[in-house]
Amino acid sequence: MTPMTLTVPANKEWALVLRMAASGVSALYDLPLDLMDDLNTAIEESCDLLLHQDYSAESLTLTCEQKPDGLHVTLTARERTRCEEEEKADADIARMIIQTLVRQVTLDQDEGGVHCVHMTLPAGV
Repeated sequence: MTPMTLTVPANKEWALVLRMAASGVSALYDLPLDLMDDLNTAIEESCDLLLHQDYSAESLTLTCEQKPDGLHVTLTARERTRCEEEEKADADIARMIIQTLVRQVTLDQDEGGVHCVHMTLPAGV
């Protein structure tokens, strides 16, 4: 199946749209409701992490793709501008929370902080 990609403005209000898109993808792949809920919570936590770094992003892009080892979900902050965030999110804590929800989590970071969250849900659930 073709990957699903959705780009929204990088504002907390748009996290609901990303969650709804992830729910739709979950339904297409017949994920159980508990995994759908876990993915939605992981998306919410990822948005919070990406929106509280030492940069201001213009947009967030969600990509979902089915691969043999499971559903791969990526949330990326795009068109970033450097700025100091007073309430910067702790990447290690966010990773630990997200890891309780999905099988695998990888964070892409640079000098401005985390800019991409990769998540995998197991195949054949």
